[in-house]
Amino acid sequence: MADRPLSLRARLAGTMALLLLAGSLLLYLAARVYALTAADRSYDRVLAGSALSIAETLSVSGRDVQVDLPYAALDMLSSAPEDRVFYRVFGPGERTVTGYADLPGPREDARLLAAADSGTSHFFDATYRGELVRFAMLGRKINEVDASGWVWVQVGQTRRAREALASELVLGSVLPITVVGLFALLLVWTGIRRALRPLVRVGEDISHRAPADLHPVAAPVPAEILPLVDGINSFMQRLSGNIDTLRTFIADAAHQMRTPLAALRAQAQIALDEDPAQQRSSLRAIDRNAARLSRLLDQLLSDATVIHRADLRRFEPFDLVVTVRKAMAEAVPRADGGSAQFDTPLATAPMSGDEVMLREAVKNLIDNALRHGRTKVCDLAVGLYSDDAGYRIEVADRGPGIAEPDRERVFERFVRGDSLAPGAGLGLAIVRQVVSSHRGAIRLRDRDGGGLVVELVLPVDRP
Repeated sequence: MADRPLSLRARLAGTMALLLLAGSLLLYLAARVYALTAADRSYDRVLAGSALSIAETLSVSGRDVQVDLPYAALDMLSSAPEDRVFYRVFGPGERTVTGYADLPGPREDARLLAAADSGTSHFFDATYRGELVRFAMLGRKINEVDASGWVWVQVGQTRRAREALASELVLGSVLPITVVGLFALLLVWTGIRRALRPLVRVGEDISHRAPADLHPVAAPVPAEILPLVDGINSFMQRLSGNIDTLRTFIADAAHQMRTPLAALRAQAQIALDEDPAQQRSSLRAIDRNAARLSRLLDQLLSDATVIHRADLRRFEPFDLVVTVRKAMAEAVPRADGGSAQFDTPLATAPMSGDEVMLREAVKNLIDNALRHGRTKVCDLAVGLYSDDAGYRIEVADRGPGIAEPDRERVFERFVRGDSLAPGAGLGLAIVRQVVSSHRGAIRLRDRDGGGLVVELVLPVDRP
């Protein structure tokens, strides 16, 4: 069983949560850098003050440097009892006067000398006894008869208090924003649920309907969901049209097939009761009704094929000249023999469309001309021409034609222009469906010398 996909609300909330997490991480990093900088700036002032207090007590006695280590110098650093404090005073020749002799020195002597020249403390970090220590170094230059050179005061403090202060600053800045972000995420979750409520109403509207209820969804929805609802309504409209077409087709087919089937049964019953000499006449009647029923079934299948392919609209490139020739080869032999005239100045007629549908349309036009036009095969003329409007297919007969007031009505289903001619009245309806699906037009006009010409105008859509 496939896993149930995530809901839209979960997707949106998840995206918001990821954005909040990424923003919180960036905020934490920025706050951490700022807090460490602020903590260093604050504690560096204390280290510098302690080093300065010690440097002010420096004195020279003969060749010895003396220092009276003031209690206040180290007491300044007692505000951070969790930290350890180290100091060292060393004079010329790196000789330690007092303090820890193994304290690490600065990494950059040039910066140290520059700081000493300016009379300011130089700060650096170094590892001492397994801990990271922040050092301040201050230099004083002595010029005595027996002693001259630099005397250095180095005071260090571990970074525990700095880290604690930085963590406190980070927590104080990030925690409120995180709480506000979580509250905002909760509001987003609630807001998404409220915003998606119209979709729930649309789903309930559709799920509670009867199977045959295909009326449009009328539930009010926001503008963002309107294209979805319009798509559903458009689909249901097309589905309703297809169902109505299917119902009409089934009803018409049942109605049209009832008459020839009843006639066949009646003729068969009559033939059973007749003398053998009279049965031949009944068999001819049965043959005529069977042919009529066969023709009706062919047209019904052709109509169903055209309706189905018109909905699919799978257009592919083909040669219209070849298609018309195939239609003539399939339709003309249904008559009493002979061949029809085909006239075209075109060697090829490339276009894009449904070849099967167009072949069915031409076949139905030829069959109509032979049956309803009451024309001989040799009088049938089929032409294929090209002009600015596109391709033009003409099928001309020598029959009585169709009166002007009836020319629009003959395109309706099961309507025949000549009630005496055999047929179901589907031929021109099929042709109109094919031409409409190809965005073309169909025209009727009188033929010179008598008869009817049916013109199919197909726009040029070359592959």
